Amino acid sequence: MDIFTRKQRPNMATVVIGAAFFAVSALFLILYSIDLSSLIVISILAVYLVYFYKKKSLPSVLDSLLLLAFALLIVVLTTVTFKLSSYAIPAIGFVILITLLFDDLQFSILFSLAISLLAASVQRGELGFEVGVSLLGASIVAAMLSYRVRTRFKIIRAGFLAGMVQFLIAFTAERADAFSFFSYPDAELFKLCFLNGLISSVAVIGVLPVFEYIFRVVTNVSLLELSDFNHPLMKRMILEAPGTYQHSLVVANLAETAAETIGANPLLARVGAYYHDIGKIPKAQYFVENQVPYRDIHRDLKPSISKMIIINHVKVGIDIAKKNSLNPKIIDFIAQHHGKSLVYYFYHRAKELEPKTENKEEYRYPGPRPQSKEIAIVSLADTIEAFSRTMEEPTPSRIKEIVQDVVKKKFIEGELDESELTLKDLEKINTSFVRILNAIFHTRINYPQDGTNKKPSKPQENKSS
Repeated sequence: MDIFTRKQRPNMATVVIGAAFFAVSALFLILYSIDLSSLIVISILAVYLVYFYKKKSLPSVLDSLLLLAFALLIVVLTTVTFKLSSYAIPAIGFVILITLLFDDLQFSILFSLAISLLAASVQRGELGFEVGVSLLGASIVAAMLSYRVRTRFKIIRAGFLAGMVQFLIAFTAERADAFSFFSYPDAELFKLCFLNGLISSVAVIGVLPVFEYIFRVVTNVSLLELSDFNHPLMKRMILEAPGTYQHSLVVANLAETAAETIGANPLLARVGAYYHDIGKIPKAQYFVENQVPYRDIHRDLKPSISKMIIINHVKVGIDIAKKNSLNPKIIDFIAQHHGKSLVYYFYHRAKELEPKTENKEEYRYPGPRPQSKEIAIVSLADTIEAFSRTMEEPTPSRIKEIVQDVVKKKFIEGELDESELTLKDLEKINTSFVRILNAIFHTRINYPQDGTNKKPSKPQENKSS
């Protein structure tokens, strides 16, 4: 758990790749007579991203350099190859794309600054300042408006409004020295900025699946498609493992609310929870939520066999996900939601039967441990939901006790160490879980039955939800 800031040691491969990239970029800029000052500033930003900005969900160094190269290519193609105005550089679309892909505003704003500096360097002179400032302001607005959007319309709206902001800033900057702000608007400038925002945002929608594949990420737009219960895997779960399906719905509700309270991605947590147990589908009857009451299949099996079936659902789930072309980010939920935790029930059964010969490590899931906040939240929600179903009297105090015990145990066992969750996050997650579970297990009364010959019974609490 990254409670304290860790020092990152310089990696020679990273240094060499970075140096080579900036050397080639410098040569490229010299050939096209572009100011090199922007490259110096971008170099500083790159060092900051690699060695000081700590977030695991960000792209690798190689991918970050690829993005910088893409920014440089956009600027050169727009101004040198197609000989368009610097105002037409699609910085707005570029930043919207980065915001959608990596779900991080600070990261997007850094790239807003990078492409704006490149645009200003291409233009040069006084107009270079106006171009750089207008593109920077517009791209920052685009990043904020496209952050965690879930529909294509909102992407286009972000581009449209950012284009209007670009025009206002550029128009104001051009009229500032002449004190003629209230003069007639520049129609050509308006057309450039308007089309820049609108066309680049529409283009983002078209190229988004390609960049999701290149950078191995999943955006909220794609997550919405995966959340459709008409997805083949969801249909299979409903028909073949209905208990697991119901379990996954509750876990999804718990995870989404908890993720929202700590600033993680709630939609990613919800969709990850939907698919985290798809490995149970082929042998659904071996998992307690799908079993007919009083018919325990594991009663006649050795603990070692039962353990293999239970643990194997992770591997089976990964195989099913890959065959159905699920995004790697969703597959991570399947692979990591149990971490390296112990299958306690069958381990203790094995110890009772053969106390000296059973190895504890054989009863652990293979891991890895959760590598993101969203997966760690699903892992906690998965365990807590399972425990909550065993409560005979789910009172608020009992629910709170179970939630705290599960979170504390996961923390002590190191299952949350690689997830970037802080102690403050865990406190908020606790509160969120308790609130949702209290709503699920609320008490109800039994209404009296109809009939003239039957006396109405006294209202009683029904503990089932």
